[in-house]
Amino acid sequence: MNPAAAPPPDRQASRDAFERMDAARWGQADLAVALLALMPLRLKGAVFDGAAPELAGLLQDRLTQRLGNGALLHRMPVSITDDRLIGGLDLAATLAAGRPIAETGLLARADGGVLIVPMAERLPGRAAAQLARVIDTGEVETERDGLSLRAPANFVTLAFADPDEPGELLPAGLGDRLAFGLSLHGVSPARTRPETLSPAMVDAARAKLRWVSVPDEIMDGLIDAALRLGIRSLRAPAFCLAAARGIAALAGRDEVTDADASLAAELVYASRANVLIDRSEPPAPPPPEPPEPDNENTDDASRPQPEPDELTELLVEAVRVRVSLDMAARARTTRQRSRQEVPPGKSGDMVDSRRRGSRIGARAGDPRRDGRLDLLSTLRTAAPWQRIREAPSGGAVISVRASDFRVKRFRHRSEAVVIFVVDASGSSAMNRLADAKGAIELLLSGCYSRRESVALIAFRKEGADLLLPPTRSLTRVKRSLSRLPGGGGTPLAAGIAAAAQLVRIERRKRKAPHVVFLSDGQGNIALDGSPGRERAAEDARDMARRLKSLQEPVLFFDISKRPSAQAEMISTEMGAIYRPLPVADAARVSRDVRSLLLE
Repeated sequence: MNPAAAPPPDRQASRDAFERMDAARWGQADLAVALLALMPLRLKGAVFDGAAPELAGLLQDRLTQRLGNGALLHRMPVSITDDRLIGGLDLAATLAAGRPIAETGLLARADGGVLIVPMAERLPGRAAAQLARVIDTGEVETERDGLSLRAPANFVTLAFADPDEPGELLPAGLGDRLAFGLSLHGVSPARTRPETLSPAMVDAARAKLRWVSVPDEIMDGLIDAALRLGIRSLRAPAFCLAAARGIAALAGRDEVTDADASLAAELVYASRANVLIDRSEPPAPPPPEPPEPDNENTDDASRPQPEPDELTELLVEAVRVRVSLDMAARARTTRQRSRQEVPPGKSGDMVDSRRRGSRIGARAGDPRRDGRLDLLSTLRTAAPWQRIREAPSGGAVISVRASDFRVKRFRHRSEAVVIFVVDASGSSAMNRLADAKGAIELLLSGCYSRRESVALIAFRKEGADLLLPPTRSLTRVKRSLSRLPGGGGTPLAAGIAAAAQLVRIERRKRKAPHVVFLSDGQGNIALDGSPGRERAAEDARDMARRLKSLQEPVLFFDISKRPSAQAEMISTEMGAIYRPLPVADAARVSRDVRSLLLE
């Protein structure tokens, strides 16, 4: 063998370490699936974070094989509606039969099988609450559309999450009701995964499980470890105890050992730990022992608590190491954006709409003025009342009244509008306009991915003009900004008034306006067009207070040669973020606007 072809020792050692970690992580995920097949009603389910599609499919296949009895997979879409999730009125059957017919929901159909929840971090709160309630009770119970429905729903839940943004988190109530939370970041989907726990082994462990005992010291150690890790949920120790018994049964033992408890703690506690013990810090000195109480009947809560035993320390250390490895693996697999890539920006709040956006349901309303008719919801509302209504004339099958009409509801993110208000007066007007033009073009370079538009107001001579209406077209911006006027007096009050008026217009369009001023704050033209610094300053303060009352974000760039007290005072009156910028440039303006307003 050629020595030059062999990898360096450091690289080989690193590769070996990654392979061991890959095998250990997959081994824990495979063990968790075996435990779910062994005790589906006790452990409820698992959350897998960062699992590749190939690994997710393999876990699903192994779980159904080990469950046996023809267990089926049922997939729960993120956008599922209530009637599809928990059941409701079967509209087609109701219209055919002339009486209300119930339709079984997804959760009831999943009874005895496996429920797959992809993209669980994006699950709406209402759907997550419905799922958590069914996991707790083991049955679906609902009353809607004139029907009362109740059906058993005992299933194993496999939730797969891979959040991209900090705000995308698994609903806390759902994660607490599933026994395991495991990270598969860094686990390669290309490796072969031999099956070490066959369905026959799971069947043998199922027959042995009832005879597995747990020593009292292990029960106490699991509870103490949960308290030391900051876990306050009562479900976690119960899950951990059940998992330890299952691990012992799979190994063919009649009693749970410390190693079984340690492995169970890694599977259950790692995703729930709120407090981690840092071993690099020296332990705190023990507090002085209190004097012996004279009264023997002192309350137990006032007595000093015993020091954690060796088993508790073992469990806490196992969880600490597992959490540290999970965090390191997530950091290695997180995609890093290049400097040329446009980061996702802020697009405003979620707002309801009658015409566009994502469909979120239906509501009562008149289609002629309140939006689009939702035909299915309208028929579903009218169907339960057919028995007590008069038969429709003209051979109609169903009687629909005005109170039955339902219109569609939509929701979308409001578009962010950046309104530049530029002082175009005096000798430095061209420089200021050039900076504004460059900043606008830089902001618009990625507007399609961030849902942003820009507008430009320039104030000079006796008033202010809207030179560029809100737009997202970079071609239109370059064409409109090529010939902008400059010079004359400084009507600052008119510029602020024009900005406030445009803010009101954009708010009526359900957009999110942001205002950026480039000025030295030295107005010399009053709001009515008359010259005079005192009157101009008074009008500017009045308009600034009116702009502040709109409660929209404002950024004020002071482009004086030195920071101006007048400019700072005006920015305070309008509630703006004040930034002195004696030497303005397009890149600096664009960067500050994005960091201070849009992100």
